[in-house]
Amino acid sequence: MKTVQILKKHLDEIVLQFGHHPGLSREEAAYFYIGPPEEVAPGVWHFYSLANSITFICEDRLMQVDCNIAFRAQAVIDAIREHTTAPFDTLAITHGHVDHCMGTYFYLKDSEKRGDPRPKIIGHKNLRWRIDKNKMLEAHRIGTDKKQFQVEFEQTDLFVYPDIEFEDRIDVTVGGEAFNIVFGHGHTEDSLWIYCPGRKVLCCGDLFQWTAANVGNPFKMQRFALENARTLEEMAAHGAEVLCPGHGPVIYGREEIRTCLLTAARYLHFIQDHVVTCLNKGMILEETVNSLKMPAELMNSKWLPPLYGHPVFIARGIFKRYAGYYSGRPAELFPPDYAAVGQEIVNLAAGAESIIARVKELKQQEQMALACQLAEWVVEAEPQNADAWEVYGLLFKERAESEFNMQARGAWNQAVRRAVANLDRLEG
Repeated sequence: MKTVQILKKHLDEIVLQFGHHPGLSREEAAYFYIGPPEEVAPGVWHFYSLANSITFICEDRLMQVDCNIAFRAQAVIDAIREHTTAPFDTLAITHGHVDHCMGTYFYLKDSEKRGDPRPKIIGHKNLRWRIDKNKMLEAHRIGTDKKQFQVEFEQTDLFVYPDIEFEDRIDVTVGGEAFNIVFGHGHTEDSLWIYCPGRKVLCCGDLFQWTAANVGNPFKMQRFALENARTLEEMAAHGAEVLCPGHGPVIYGREEIRTCLLTAARYLHFIQDHVVTCLNKGMILEETVNSLKMPAELMNSKWLPPLYGHPVFIARGIFKRYAGYYSGRPAELFPPDYAAVGQEIVNLAAGAESIIARVKELKQQEQMALACQLAEWVVEAEPQNADAWEVYGLLFKERAESEFNMQARGAWNQAVRRAVANLDRLEG
């Protein structure tokens, strides 16, 4: 089989991991777990989709926490209607990421179709700003999602602004049931969490999501590790008996939930403290990241696999927050053109062939990061070199196949797609 066919076969076999976890337990599937609806407490239904949502049946009306991604919302609404015909009274949006909020439109349409009053939409005051940003950067956002998840997301923006906005906390009552809605700065600048003290159910959105916290996403804007840690500690103090996360399986039991949330907080505090210490010592980004050594009990926690977030991503995000994007390497402040660097490397090596040979040696020595860097310089310097593109594609294919972290795997697979496109171009 030709190299380009091997690479295309690899790309064709990529699947959306959400809900695709054959043979894995709920905890092993973690962030990607999608299971059947669960009645997690009397009259409280937890629905799994690309992001979780929770429906509280409050006498003759419903409190809805999160409204799904647009193309999955109607399926969740149909599942809700298998358990209750009560109207939606309140829709609370934990944050403005599309998998949690873009389906709001369909919940409104369901109410309209049934002749019910329009539900009230509650969101943090910054949700409006985030929706505006999502609209402004629609093409970028969809392209980024494709890179992260390696699947096609084609949908029209259907964002709905909140009717009720708040800053720190708002308490609401739906059908006689009290809900505390609290700002939880961290995962985003508009995150909130919801606690129902009468049923002891805590809905935390993506402030916890069965992975290392996604507060240093290499594809996304600034997030806030320290605030996320403090919010986790605040949630842990409430004594919830059911924890409904933004992704992944429901967690039951007061002590289990408390341990989970405090462990996640300690994870973030550890990285936060490390980066701050390094900055105060005058250490540059590379030194800060390379000296980060996570305690085994945190790195191996069942609740915090480096599946979506990663300690390195978190550390980089904290560094950038406090020290900007300057790496500490003076030559990188106004860097030369990347292709020009590649050409210099090729010239110094007296041709691409010797670098390609060295790349293969490094691969055999399992020095994949260095091998990939050299291969990338070669394809930048000689974009007409089919041999270089083949080596480049195969390297990143192997790296993607062995990578646990979804973000990194998405980046490696983008490199494979780039190799395929160029090999097709050269053969055409």
